Amino acid sequence: MKSVALITEYNPFHNGHQYHAQKAKKRTGADVSIAIMSGHFVMRGEPAIYSKFQRTRMALNDVDIVVELPLYGALSAGEYFARTGVKVADYMGASSLVFGAETAEPEQFHELARLLNSAQYQTQIREQLKKGKSYPRILNELFPHSAILAHPNNTLGLSYIRTIQDLGVAIEPFVLPRLQSHHRDHTIRDTYFASGTSIRNALMNADDQWRSVVPANLIPLYEQPTITWNDFYPYLNYAIMSQTSDELEEIYMVNEGLESRLQRMNQQTRDFEGLLSELKTKRYTRTYLQRMLLHVLLNTKKSDVNHEQPLQGVRILGMTQTGQRYLKQVKKRFPERQYVTNVNQRSAALFAPEIRGTQIYNLVSGCQEDDFNMPVIRKD
Repeated sequence: MKSVALITEYNPFHNGHQYHAQKAKKRTGADVSIAIMSGHFVMRGEPAIYSKFQRTRMALNDVDIVVELPLYGALSAGEYFARTGVKVADYMGASSLVFGAETAEPEQFHELARLLNSAQYQTQIREQLKKGKSYPRILNELFPHSAILAHPNNTLGLSYIRTIQDLGVAIEPFVLPRLQSHHRDHTIRDTYFASGTSIRNALMNADDQWRSVVPANLIPLYEQPTITWNDFYPYLNYAIMSQTSDELEEIYMVNEGLESRLQRMNQQTRDFEGLLSELKTKRYTRTYLQRMLLHVLLNTKKSDVNHEQPLQGVRILGMTQTGQRYLKQVKKRFPERQYVTNVNQRSAALFAPEIRGTQIYNLVSGCQEDDFNMPVIRKD
């Protein structure tokens, strides 16, 4: 069976995602679609609006397998987010990867990717990342006149192609043009397609416009309380207060004196937006700071994160009958690999960060579904 990978967040799943999933299969001639999805925390540095289990149920409407994107990759800059996603796609035996972008000329992506993968640019990128600069900012400084880098989805697509070239994996990338809405739209402006940001805003503000831009048969899955950073703020506040500056300095993404600034600003604010406003500078974007604060909340140490480490296994969150047939096939093809559908005490060590993330998410959300009591979600 031929498979296509989709690196996703589905925060939440909407009509644009449905279009992406359906077109990806047709475009590549794949029999199976594999969604590699962020878990309870997403790349923007925010808690997912719904749990990973609920978002898996949404996704299985249109994809065949949902695999969890490892947490450290999900909460990293675009380059590492993409690298982790491509590794999972390769681990799952995917033969192609389809991503959405505002620029639909694949050769432009390939040419720029080859240039960025050169030793000269790789050194510059790593040096700038260590200084705390965001990945999009670094690329825009290196190539200020590049049309591809004008949109975040293009930048992420470029990272997918760079990773495929760098790792030398047998995955063919395809570009799918985005329709109607744009990634950063804050309001729903169309009757069928809308950005994830605008849908989240509508859901959180009891604006029923979201009903027209998600698959109609899935509407009941969205009619439950949503989760935001405000719900997590008391726990973040405690995490900052309970650690010394030296301990905070060991947290992943806390760099160049941010630990002292974090403690000082935390004493002066009373809510999440206030803390973020005080922390934000030209040097650090809102997204960078939100990711950093999630790592403080999750107690992720710098020593915990190694983006070059090979995968030890993948967590299968859900699958259709077609996905189940494919999984049996890929297990025979790669008998040495760990495809985990039910987490138990023996396999838990493979997913320690994800399990901790679920526990903290559930502490705040009240969700009772966790990594041990939730077997793989199946759809007939």
